[in-house]
Order: sequence, then C-alpha cells, then structure tokens
Amino acid sequence: MGGEKVKLLATNNPLRSVMNFRDAMDLPGNSGSKPKRGLIFRSASVDRISRKDIEQLKSLGIKTIIDLRAPHEYSKRKVFIPEMNRLSLPLDFEKVTRERLKPLIMKKNQEEAVQKVINELYIEILDAAKPVLNEIAKIILTGGQTPLLIHCRAGKDRTGIVCALIQMIAGAAKETVAENFMKSNDYILPVFRKRLMLRKILYFGLFPSKEILDAITLRKENIENVMERVENHYGGIKGYLSQTGFDMNEYEALRQKLTENNQ
Repeated sequence: MGGEKVKLLATNNPLRSVMNFRDAMDLPGNSGSKPKRGLIFRSASVDRISRKDIEQLKSLGIKTIIDLRAPHEYSKRKVFIPEMNRLSLPLDFEKVTRERLKPLIMKKNQEEAVQKVINELYIEILDAAKPVLNEIAKIILTGGQTPLLIHCRAGKDRTGIVCALIQMIAGAAKETVAENFMKSNDYILPVFRKRLMLRKILYFGLFPSKEILDAITLRKENIENVMERVENHYGGIKGYLSQTGFDMNEYEALRQKLTENNQ
C-alpha cells in the first residue's frame, strides 16, 4: 500500500503528493500567547514527493526535514529534496506495531484488544521520544534551521505524539492538542478507504479491510493517554523535557520561539 502514488482527497492539504501535510502550530492559543504558525509542519512520508510539491515546501521556507522512521521503512526510490537538510531521528516502532496488531486484525470483533495494544504502543513511543524531542528543541533554538517539517510513515502516530509535545511546550490546552491530533483522520482515512477497498476487491472480499481501517483510525483516548502520562508520570511537559537531556535554562527561550505574543 505504501508505494503507489495517490491523489489526496483532503481539500485543505496544499500538497498533492504528500499525505497529511499541515501546519502543526495552526491552533488557537491560550494564556496570552499563541503557537507560532509557519514554524513547524507535519506530514506523512515525503519519499515520493513531486517536483511541484518540493517547490511548495520551498515557498514555505522549510529548511529542515525530520524523519521519525527507521531506515528500513524508507522507499527504495527516495526522492532527493534539494536545499533542505534531512535528519533521521528514528522512533523504530513499525515492526513491533505490525507484530502486535496483525494477529488481532485477522480476527473479528477485536476492537477493544486492538485499541489496548495501540494505547500501550503510544506510551512506549512517548517514553522513547525523549532524545528525539531534545534534538528537535535544539534545532528550533538554532538559527537558520527552521521552519522544519516532521514526518513518519503516515504522519499520525509518531509524528502526532512528537507534535503534541511541542504544542504542549508552546502552552496549547490539552483539548486543543487532542483536536489537532484528531485532524489526521480527515487527511488519511479517505485515502486508506480507497486503498483498502481496492485490496478487498482484489482478494475477492477476503481482505480484512474493515479491521485494518479501524486500527488506522485515531481515537481521542490515544493522545489523551499520552498527555495523562506526561502529567502524572513526568510531572508535566517541563518534567518530561527535563529528562530528555535538554538544558532547562533554555526552556523560556524555547517557549518564546514556539509562540508569538497576541499583543
């Protein structure tokens, strides 16, 4: 399913060859400040990006592309994107996700079991993402390396968690973070419905398309559990960030980089 070119169906996606692309900081602010738009973007894989969409990335000023996938997830024909630094910060969960979900997806009426596995994986990704967030924070503070684009395979799970952490540093309310996280469904589900329907036809109706689509669909509880662990286990976003190796003397400078004053 990952190799073919697709016509993206989300009308508010400015890119036609990259799924789930949007401004990660395009969300309402609170407490007298708002997240700085145009600083951090998010998407699915850019391995097969078109020349036209490369020009669109350039027009947005993107200077750094952060890939959260492991190298074995890359396309064999990865498109070269000039004038942008591509940095690998892998959160290697693709294999373990397949191993844990495949036995459940092949059975009927396993929705609760599937969601239990997904919620457990989200917590594991959160705990593993500390060095990734540290590197991203340092990039944001370093001049000349932003705006940046963060992506994984579909741009919804690993990317969603990392972007949620950045949004929390910027002071976004939990409900706002959750709402932004859920927007990925609007971008990816129309594409995957089309792909899975084709697979079902090719396999004479025997392909578990409904079960796969259910597993792909994001639930609000996925990111709520992540935020709850940040709050209860790490003592909040500052506590989480302090365990990444980040110099907490730079915390206010980082937050200011991520926000713009309403006045």
